[in-house]
Amino acid sequence: MKLTIQQDPALAETEVILRCPILDARLESLISHIRQYSFVLVGYQEQREFHLPLESIYYMDSTDGKTFLYQKAQVYQCRETLTALEEKLCQTTFVRISKNCIINTAFLQHVEPHFNHRLKAVLKNGEQLIITRNYIDTLRRKLRGGSLS
Repeated sequence: MKLTIQQDPALAETEVILRCPILDARLESLISHIRQYSFVLVGYQEQREFHLPLESIYYMDSTDGKTFLYQKAQVYQCRETLTALEEKLCQTTFVRISKNCIINTAFLQHVEPHFNHRLKAVLKNGEQLIITRNYIDTLRRKLRGGSLS
């Protein structure tokens, strides 16, 4: 693979051009990582608003009708539903693993068997999340670079 980087301060925004003979699963994965850099989610802590780069979010979950965004050591409330976030982030490294949780596979350290035909996802910050049976195939497709749409 050949990589060329051209830095030009006169450019208004960053542009990524990918030229390839065939778009394979590895390139699809790379593209999903690059897409994340164009997203920012709004999170709230004690009446303060924070603009969070998508690539800093480990996972999102919903409890008692409230959605939360989790970074390595911080938690923020989000005003969007998990369903809206899932639709918005379908072309990124995020994937739903249960009715109330979406993870960023970029922070997935490993997956291990858990009781009752479920899996446990261990993230790079040590956080452990349960992958329910209904979402195991979706996670596998995402990790293999397949389309979820």
